[in-house]
Amino acid sequence: MIHQILDGVSLSESSLVLDVGCGTGNNTILLASTEQARVIGLDISHGMLQKAYEKQSQIPFVQAPADCIPFATESVDFVFMTEVLHHLPDIPATFHEICRILKSSESFCIVTQSHKQIDQRMTSRFFPASAEIDKERYPDIDVIDELLFKAGFSVVNPKEYTYNPVQLGVEYLETVTKRGFSMLHKISKEDYEKGLEDLRKAFQQSEVLMYSADYSFV
Repeated sequence: MIHQILDGVSLSESSLVLDVGCGTGNNTILLASTEQARVIGLDISHGMLQKAYEKQSQIPFVQAPADCIPFATESVDFVFMTEVLHHLPDIPATFHEICRILKSSESFCIVTQSHKQIDQRMTSRFFPASAEIDKERYPDIDVIDELLFKAGFSVVNPKEYTYNPVQLGVEYLETVTKRGFSMLHKISKEDYEKGLEDLRKAFQQSEVLMYSADYSFV
């Protein structure tokens, strides 16, 4: 994912990179280990940032909302956000804010999923209600494009990337059993229990569950 995020992006030791909605810092740390640029993580959750700092104390982590970033105008060389868009309370304000802090002609990468990609998730097969909920949470790619242009971005270039297929094993079942995917907390108890039952049957019947994760990079 980091290689896809950095596709076409040129960074140097003096470049400043901001990971908006960094959570516990996984991608922040990966990017910092890939590039020599200065990397900062930003998130609204203090608890998430504490976990990120425990993983890598050399990276600065900043607590702030995405629509009010405490950075000077035209001070950042590259901004990225990974699976964050559907959590934002005000996407247009966030895009305007990111456009403000970016230096002229620099880049912003959003990692998200289109509505078609949401339908193709394995969770959507067993929990179809989760797909309908997430298609309400996730703006589709054409909507993202329009919002970016309105925020002041001059070129928008969405692309899709499909990862190599993997066989889902007991770890996937355990994650679903613990409702480890956020959309599973938003469906009804009945829809969740029915999907979990169907998933367990698939494992009991030794069905091979192959899944290719598919993302959009805008």
